[in-house]
Amino acid sequence: MSKELRALHCKELRVAKAEDGTRTISGVVTYNTPSLDLGGFTEILTPGCFAGSIAGDVLLLRDHIPTLLMGRTKSGTLTLSDSADGLHFTGKLPNTTAAADLAESIDRQDLDGVSFGFVCNDDDWVVTPDGNVIRNVIEAELLEISPCSFAAYPANTVSVRSCPQDMKAKLTVPAELRTAESASDDCTCQCQSCLDGDCANCSDDPCDCDGCTCNEYRCMVMKLRLANLM
Repeated sequence: MSKELRALHCKELRVAKAEDGTRTISGVVTYNTPSLDLGGFTEILTPGCFAGSIAGDVLLLRDHIPTLLMGRTKSGTLTLSDSADGLHFTGKLPNTTAAADLAESIDRQDLDGVSFGFVCNDDDWVVTPDGNVIRNVIEAELLEISPCSFAAYPANTVSVRSCPQDMKAKLTVPAELRTAESASDDCTCQCQSCLDGDCANCSDDPCDCDGCTCNEYRCMVMKLRLANLM
């Protein structure tokens, strides 16, 4: 499975300043809210789909940039709480210029979008009576949460690999939204599965290849975690 990104207007995104001058940001990744059209289908996060991620090591980044690390669950500077309405997060910001800029942008309401990166472990695809295709994310590993300047869907962030074959004909996923696994002709990953033409089974493990695009972000994050650099 590869990493996917989703952007949304974050519920209750706000900044709080303590008496000692430290700042925290908080918000909610909402459940049961249909996404934008992802190319012929919409997506819904089912309640509790990220519940298992609370015990994992999740990063709080700015704009998905690993060097702009704002907090993480491992160090206790990012806390996650799962509830019926969504995944609540609170991050204690570091005393850095980048963090101060982030807090100021949120406080001024110039920035109100949050994007999150995840790996879907279980989903369910359904077709409604009016012909709409819906992907329900049942269980997923949350990798990071990123307040973002631009609420957009970056390239290679929408996976339709798990969509049943009889439903794929209904999808019109734009090329810029397809993962490498969904367009094997464009795949440049050098893992053995992809080299064998079996991109559907691209490895989740951190690979050593320099040309990996199927799992490029996930590989990078995992390598940094293993090296204790993040």
